[in-house]
Amino acid sequence: MLDDDEGFRNALAENLRDDGYHVIEYATVREVPPLTALGEVTVVVTDYDMPGTNGLTFADTFHAVYPNVPIIMVTGVCTKSLETQAAARGFVSLLRKPIQYDQLHDLLYQTSSLGC
Repeated sequence: MLDDDEGFRNALAENLRDDGYHVIEYATVREVPPLTALGEVTVVVTDYDMPGTNGLTFADTFHAVYPNVPIIMVTGVCTKSLETQAAARGFVSLLRKPIQYDQLHDLLYQTSSLGC
């Protein structure tokens, strides 16, 4: 999970852990280790607007190494342009903050059901 909003990130990670998911948290892209070290990642949840880069740029870089790992983007500001760009990149979903945990949980369940 990649999100610079500490409160949001911590709450979401706690809910995911309570549901049995293994969660790795990063506040910025600079904190993410070399992508080749993330071979166990099965899904990415990333914010759009972060310091230093944005979720689209991170997703492009991540998909260059792991093209089949699904990505879910969350954002506080959702525009038509962002929706179009996320769809073009094949994101599983683009969720507008504040999200309901059930939305994310259902997406994760559907993603794992698809064998991703």
